[in-house]
Amino acid sequence: MPSVVPFTQSPALSGKDPLLRPLTPADVKSCTVVERAFPEHEQCSEEKFIYRLNQTPELCLGLFIWEEGKEQLIGHIIGMRVPTKEITEGSMHMPENWRERPSDQAYIVDGQLIGNDPHGKTIAIHSVVISPQYQGNGVGKALVKAYIEFIKETQVDTDGIVLIAHDYLIKFYEGAGFVNHGLSACRFAGETWYDLVLDL
Repeated sequence: MPSVVPFTQSPALSGKDPLLRPLTPADVKSCTVVERAFPEHEQCSEEKFIYRLNQTPELCLGLFIWEEGKEQLIGHIIGMRVPTKEITEGSMHMPENWRERPSDQAYIVDGQLIGNDPHGKTIAIHSVVISPQYQGNGVGKALVKAYIEFIKETQVDTDGIVLIAHDYLIKFYEGAGFVNHGLSACRFAGETWYDLVLDL
């Protein structure tokens, strides 16, 4: 798949020349802005975006439109690797002093993975977000489906995709092919989540 591809699935973006491309560390500021669509306690910090976009840029996809002659990020999906078919509390965080640690080694604390496992066979989605002005009209679902195709077409070495979601979003993800595995053991941000799994 080319590094930049048209995004044509959503009529809501007609005339805005939407496109998809893998994210890079240069997109951190834009990701931080889009992430504000989440409640503050659930938002990914700028430092965590720096970590994730340095560790697994190939698993992170941005949805852009053209405005005033430049790219404008309006949505993203941020993925990392985990060794199991579930997202744990530790995988939602990042290792201390990660810049000084070998990027090809998993960081384990008290038996729990912290952040990315470079050898993990499962993609853990840590963020799916669309800017508020583009929500509610199919853009989010189109982005999730495009991400799944992106992973398949780029032949990423994986056996599936997992994420955690609030109960009111279960049907949304089931519509994209995920299966609800019930309540998650992860209590990220002090919230109740459900495990959603897509086998590939």
